[in-house]
Amino acid sequence: MVERGRSTCYHTGRDTTSGAATVTAHSTTVGPARGAAPSTPEVAIPGAPSLGVDAGPPAGLSTAERPVGPRAAAAPTRGTLLTADRIITLGRGRTLARALVIRGSRVVWVGDDEANAPPYRSRLDLDGCVIGPAFVDAHAHLTMSGLSLRGLDLSDVSSGEELLRAVATYAGQHTGRVIWGHGLDPHRFPDPLPDPDALSRAAPGQAVYLSRVDGHAGLIDRTTLAAAPLARAEGIELSDAGPTGVIRREANHVVRRWSVGAMSEVELAEARRTATRQAASLGIASVHEMGGPDIMGLADFDAWVAGEWPVEVVPYWSSLEVDVPLERELRHVGGDLLLDGSLGAHTAALLAPYADAPAVSGHLEYDDETLTRWLLDATRAGLQTGVHAVGDAALSQLVRCWRAVAEHLAAHGHEDAIPRGRHRIEHAEVVTPSLLDDIADLGLLISAQPGTEARWGGPGGMYQARLGAERAAWTNPFRALADRGISIAFGSDATVFPMDPWGIIHAAEHHPEPRHSVGRMEAVSMSTLGGRTAARQDRFAGIVRAGMRADLAVFEGDPYAADDPRGARCALTVVQGRVSHGDAPLPPAPGT
Repeated sequence: MVERGRSTCYHTGRDTTSGAATVTAHSTTVGPARGAAPSTPEVAIPGAPSLGVDAGPPAGLSTAERPVGPRAAAAPTRGTLLTADRIITLGRGRTLARALVIRGSRVVWVGDDEANAPPYRSRLDLDGCVIGPAFVDAHAHLTMSGLSLRGLDLSDVSSGEELLRAVATYAGQHTGRVIWGHGLDPHRFPDPLPDPDALSRAAPGQAVYLSRVDGHAGLIDRTTLAAAPLARAEGIELSDAGPTGVIRREANHVVRRWSVGAMSEVELAEARRTATRQAASLGIASVHEMGGPDIMGLADFDAWVAGEWPVEVVPYWSSLEVDVPLERELRHVGGDLLLDGSLGAHTAALLAPYADAPAVSGHLEYDDETLTRWLLDATRAGLQTGVHAVGDAALSQLVRCWRAVAEHLAAHGHEDAIPRGRHRIEHAEVVTPSLLDDIADLGLLISAQPGTEARWGGPGGMYQARLGAERAAWTNPFRALADRGISIAFGSDATVFPMDPWGIIHAAEHHPEPRHSVGRMEAVSMSTLGGRTAARQDRFAGIVRAGMRADLAVFEGDPYAADDPRGARCALTVVQGRVSHGDAPLPPAPGT
């Protein structure tokens, strides 16, 4: 008899035709495996403990009660049965199950009793695990995320002096032309930022570009000030002594493009692979990649469009240029098209001045006429649009322009064209109560990042410093948005925050302003089906149901019910019926 007591979370795979078995271990404490039979011979696997393989009936059934049918009479031709402690479906009707069958790229059966399953060739018993729809990160910058994972991470730097040490240490270990750092957040630094000359001394012979955590500002050294084409760029911060090294708006875009151009394609390709593999390891099956001319450029965008990756990448071109996505047969334009900037950089457009900078209200990047024409042309062409709008002035402008588009369309008998397009607002951080009705009435969708509240919300946070207590009480009001029927898709905005689905869910549950929190399963839905809705994929993906695409995530334990789901370990990720992370008797995903 095979013992299975306190041990690792075992995946027991079995080919029902040949009897061949595989066993893969993952770290979770589980009880005995289903139906282990004393007569089953053990299968030796190099590097794995001798465990034994389930050849007996399903749990609760004796050998005499084993169902007979097509599987007993003839060898099935295809399909894999997955069983788990429970399956979260998120669908209407059956909300929980314990088994499912995958054939090709689709789920073909979901149920409680595997005796009712259609014929299958192999099986995978995921004892001690739970299966759910794979996550969608609805807003990310993947190449930058990969560069940060492999490069200079500044997210834990807490002073200007520490920043200089980090740059010097990294420069001593890396010989590239440009030192690219990300995650700089000097909001609470006790000392000034280093000046361009100090940065140059820390990294002699190399250019330095340190991106603020939100990507809307940066810090550069003397070498970069001299080498990058900044002669006519707006946004270079000046003091009496000259440039401080801080760059915003156009200057930040120019230096970002210049820095990317100085990197090798080998370095960029490895960054893309790193980011997608990390996504797969977290149970993410799809990422909405926000590219653009001022983000990583056209060559990087084309790499995402044409490449094969372990996760699905939905690329958005963040520009007014409609030809770029159309030439690549994409049905969406914009994405992270900037209507304004960020609160941290004082560039988000506000209706009233910043509380900590009374002479500043941020900037709108386009006039109403330009934005209205672009929205109208895209809607007429049946294209989805996406725009970056953080401040209440940018959101008010967007609503104003969509109202003008709606009036024009209604005059020509197309009243429902805007809701059908599922047009996106990225971020929507300063949403005043007066904007809720407009956003809901227009049928716009919000792509939000709960990590912003976890990091910058609450008393003493950056939001309160920039906005004052009254306005900060209405940042990212998830509950109010959901109650108005506004569709919400959650994402990370990596590299602003790391890709971390359970961290995002926890942040949405624990908003610093409790009235704006949403429940666990609401947040799960916004992190799965919400992203599918935002990409107009919800007809065939986003829930676990027969006929839907097999995009699944398997987690050890049960983070859906845990007090704190953060840190849950993903044991298996399946994307369109293929394994992108972990082990299973299914084909491998590209790029794994």
